[in-house]
Amino acid sequence: MPRTLAPLAVLVAIALAGCVQTPPERMHLPRPTPTAAFANEEEALAAAVEAYARYVQIADQIAQDGGHAAERMEEVATGDFLSTSIEGLTSWTERGLHQIGSRSFHDVVVQQAAFTDGEVLVYLCDDVSRTDVVDQFGVSHVASDRPASNYFQVQFQTGRDGVLRVSSRLRWDERSC
Repeated sequence: MPRTLAPLAVLVAIALAGCVQTPPERMHLPRPTPTAAFANEEEALAAAVEAYARYVQIADQIAQDGGHAAERMEEVATGDFLSTSIEGLTSWTERGLHQIGSRSFHDVVVQQAAFTDGEVLVYLCDDVSRTDVVDQFGVSHVASDRPASNYFQVQFQTGRDGVLRVSSRLRWDERSC
């Protein structure tokens, strides 16, 4: 290349370099840190106790109403457990049954808690000693050998709305508590 063209070639290269668009640097945004539904086991226990108390209150009210408006269980239950609960309570209406009295519960112990997922599994004692299920004539439909209390394993899930609901309730132990 002649010496007179060399400076011109450098100028053209510099000019063209300004025309070529370099890809923008990727911005690395920080990933959102999942917010824990519970900070610790103590908070998980408190949330589970509150959610189960609400569950007992709604379930007892529906049972005392003879199973009417069983869809109110949507406030406190979810998934297959919700469907099963609604079906069971609706059958009370068809059979003319209703509950007298209210349940209580105690001895709640966290078995497992997924803090970021908002899932909690507890063991508890569900006390039905102050309840009866009767028909329109006041005749009890409770088996005479029904235990006054039962151990249950209860699982809770936090919904998209942030509400903790019962997703499973299984008899944990055959003993009364």
